[in-house]
Amino acid sequence: MKIKAGIYIGMAIALIVGGSLLTVKGKDAVSQAESRKQGILEAEQTTIIYKENPALIVKVGVAVGDFIKEGDLLFKVQSAEEGEKDVLSPDDGLINRIVVKQGDQVKQGAAMAMLQKTNYYADLYIQESEIQKLELNQKIDVHFPYLDHPIQVSGVVTSISVAPQFASLRMTREKGQADLSMFSVRISIDSNADLLPGMTAEVKLNELTD
Repeated sequence: MKIKAGIYIGMAIALIVGGSLLTVKGKDAVSQAESRKQGILEAEQTTIIYKENPALIVKVGVAVGDFIKEGDLLFKVQSAEEGEKDVLSPDDGLINRIVVKQGDQVKQGAAMAMLQKTNYYADLYIQESEIQKLELNQKIDVHFPYLDHPIQVSGVVTSISVAPQFASLRMTREKGQADLSMFSVRISIDSNADLLPGMTAEVKLNELTD
């Protein structure tokens, strides 16, 4: 019995010591979960604005869902002052909305179409205690864990700002604890054929160094 008791005590001590070491190193399950920050992949969008004299749209050269390149023809317009002119795409991207149609009159400043650009980004919310791991223009790996074949792409920190509407700990009179600040961090992400807006993007802070 004494031998068995000694074995059990030894196992318990080993488990406690091992668990403590994992916690100290930040490798336990809780620490790993806390270090994983997730956000939703978004695509930058731009509105195509008509910038010339009032004109008549004589041709619509694209349809919703078309992928276009910078400089591709979007519309042909005709005005009394300048005759027929082309309206070209300012960026690469996907046409996800067309506001005007052939035969419409457009004025300077009128919206013509909405372009979903190939530039992606994700906004993450980081605690004050961890924000020192990130800085502007820092390169960072971004994971997409829920794809059939999870992928990793490169990203860049493009903005860091206080997110006052978020707090991980609210002030309580009983404990006298103040809110812990959260920061909104925007990561600009390289385009990839496997990525679509709405996917979950993940950054692992434990992969970074202070």
